[in-house]
Amino acid sequence: MNPAFVLLDNIPWFAWIAIVAIVFGSLSGVFAAWFKHRERMAMIQQGMNPDSPEHAKAGLPEL
Repeated sequence: MNPAFVLLDNIPWFAWIAIVAIVFGSLSGVFAAWFKHRERMAMIQQGMNPDSPEHAKAGLPEL
């Protein structure tokens, strides 16, 4: 049998919960950063200053 399957088969069920939470938490952070970057680039393309105080209040809440 493949050693990777043996290793994965020996991980207890409660460890999978932590592994899945870490993976999806990381993916969520990457997606949030990507979305924030796209929103910032769209504002720049439209001629807005995303760093101005009036634009800092509008938009998505911080995660």
